[in-house]
Amino acid sequence: MLKLAGSLLIIGATTLWGMAAAEGLRDQYEQMRLLQSLLYALRSEILYARSYLEEAFAKIGETAPEPYRGWLLGMSEIMRQKSGVPFCQIWSGGIQESLRESGLEQEEKDKLSEIGKRLGNADMEAQIRSLDLYLEELKKSMEEKREGMKTRIRLCHCLGVMSGIFLTILLV
Repeated sequence: MLKLAGSLLIIGATTLWGMAAAEGLRDQYEQMRLLQSLLYALRSEILYARSYLEEAFAKIGETAPEPYRGWLLGMSEIMRQKSGVPFCQIWSGGIQESLRESGLEQEEKDKLSEIGKRLGNADMEAQIRSLDLYLEELKKSMEEKREGMKTRIRLCHCLGVMSGIFLTILLV
């Protein structure tokens, strides 16, 4: 009886581990979608409202969920203080500090950091072009992730169950 209970607990635990891994994959995709919507909002603020970056970050940051809220409002506050820090350092520093626990992959954070080098030193048209270029890259990354996501999620579920069965066979 104890062996059966232990076996069920092992299989249940590894199944939950597989489900958690699958949820992590879904979360990465959701974070990319959220980032995309925030950058579209930034693009609109710059293009249509003719807002400066400081104002646009503050306005978008008010409604953005965490950790993006802290990132945008933090950048807005630093820019408001006119500390003399170059924009690219404010941008990349904010990404490294505020978006550390965002669920975005490091590769995506690196791409996002690159846009900061072009965004702060440009006029409005160049800012829009830079955002459009990054948004196009992000869209392609999201499509690639979505294509492989269904298979990976199924794989995580199967690996969770199968590893539990394997451990049970080894231990019993």
